[in-house]
Amino acid sequence: NPGPAEARSTSAGIGIEVWLPTHANWNERIRNYGGGGAVGGNHIYADSFGQSKEKEVGSKFPAPIIAGMGFASGTTDAGQRWSQNSSFRFLPDGKLNTTLLHDFSYRSLVEQAKKTRGLVQLYYGRAQKFAYFDGHSTGGRQVWKIAQDYPELYDGYLSAAPAISTGKFNASAFYPQLVMKADLGYTSADPAFAAANFKAKMTEVNKLAVKSCDKEGLGFLLDPFSCNYDPAKDAAALCTGVAGEGSVVGTNLETTTCVNLAEARVINKVWYGATTDGSYDANESVAARTGKALGKTATGQQLWWSYPRGADWGGLISNVGGTEALAVALEDIRYATTSSNLVNPITERERWRALDFAGLADAQAKSLKQQPRLGDVNTDNADLSKLQKLGRKIITYNGLGEEVIPPTVSTNHFERVATGMGGTLEVQKFLRLYLVPAKAHSSQGRAYTVSGQNNTVPLPKLPGAGNQNPTREQDQMFTALQDWVEKGSAPNDIVITSRDNSVSYPICVYPLKITWNGKDSAKVASSYACK
Repeated sequence: NPGPAEARSTSAGIGIEVWLPTHANWNERIRNYGGGGAVGGNHIYADSFGQSKEKEVGSKFPAPIIAGMGFASGTTDAGQRWSQNSSFRFLPDGKLNTTLLHDFSYRSLVEQAKKTRGLVQLYYGRAQKFAYFDGHSTGGRQVWKIAQDYPELYDGYLSAAPAISTGKFNASAFYPQLVMKADLGYTSADPAFAAANFKAKMTEVNKLAVKSCDKEGLGFLLDPFSCNYDPAKDAAALCTGVAGEGSVVGTNLETTTCVNLAEARVINKVWYGATTDGSYDANESVAARTGKALGKTATGQQLWWSYPRGADWGGLISNVGGTEALAVALEDIRYATTSSNLVNPITERERWRALDFAGLADAQAKSLKQQPRLGDVNTDNADLSKLQKLGRKIITYNGLGEEVIPPTVSTNHFERVATGMGGTLEVQKFLRLYLVPAKAHSSQGRAYTVSGQNNTVPLPKLPGAGNQNPTREQDQMFTALQDWVEKGSAPNDIVITSRDNSVSYPICVYPLKITWNGKDSAKVASSYACK
């Protein structure tokens, strides 16, 4: 996309970097990896390959680690070289950059697959036996995009915390600010100390929610969808003397962490998710929280689900989130914050401050309507008939401690696929979904617990910074996919273990849930079943 030399929307093309093991070490397989966030990177510069102290490099990890395992592994900058910077979405005149948005959505991914295959054929003198696509977050969305539209490019797909349904879940990031402004009279921007104080209160309420629903005594929630904790009905959450709901009166003497009724309701509203008017349903069902169907309140419509109880979304209180997505949806860069990384000759920002509930609903509607023109980055098509007919396989998994991408993006997508393609059992012949308790948003599985002891939370073992030389057993989710593709062995429950080896249990094939027997140690996998 040629243009002014320093414009962030200017691109010399799609950058692709491929790691090729030696002939002796190649396992005759491709395992391409997706990018994260806004992607970008210096994949087009030969002197930045793998290492550079002066500027951003191309693939840092896990591509080199995957190559060390014997796989040929390609990555892409998604068509723009500005690492983790969303400026490419806008042209210098403020209009949307449709060329690079199409690169970002799918074109870079098609080229990544084709060029990796081509280099493998040239270098080794033969084609790969199997090809896989693996990715997390934006990379998880990339995996789904190819699986939905170009499933012939790979034999198997592994998608973690996928950023699908972005036009819908982006409302979750901005919504806390709207509710705070409407119900408490401030946002994180004005005055900042008020939001910081409220964040501390939310953190304490979250601890009470976990304590209320943690029947296993693990310090985190195995099934937050089943937790209906309400601080407005908890005397231990409400400040002393505060009249709550249902004749409850507050008993909390800690003024820095107790909440008044308005604050309790704000937390409930954020847990419920964005609505057209800031209302919420205090009696939301477990099925509704799981993502099976959007709800209606007495006065409004739920736009999308939010983050589960037990998830640390406090950063969305102390910082304004989602304004870059708002700017794209409204096709007006001025809706972004001044602190965003959108570099553009149009420097006016902060229009988000004037937005109300109806304005957020309008932004979501416009985002969904503009998707075909921009390459459909939503990537939540429920018709997987192409993939099914080709016999391809896909495993996807989400954390239940997510603070960035609500896990309902995956559960809702699965439910829609099952509805349209013959039911759960038929769909599970080619697609399996896992939900990982307490896992927050990180490719390396950074979990969230209210005690902060992340080493005690079981997580899938993955290649990466803390796992430089993984064996098959230390690459759990991919090994499950590989065995399904190459041996026809469909994965069932997968036992995961905490980093300190103190807790282990199975994660289940959705819609089955991990269930404790209620009598034996809750820290031992044998005490659980998938039901």
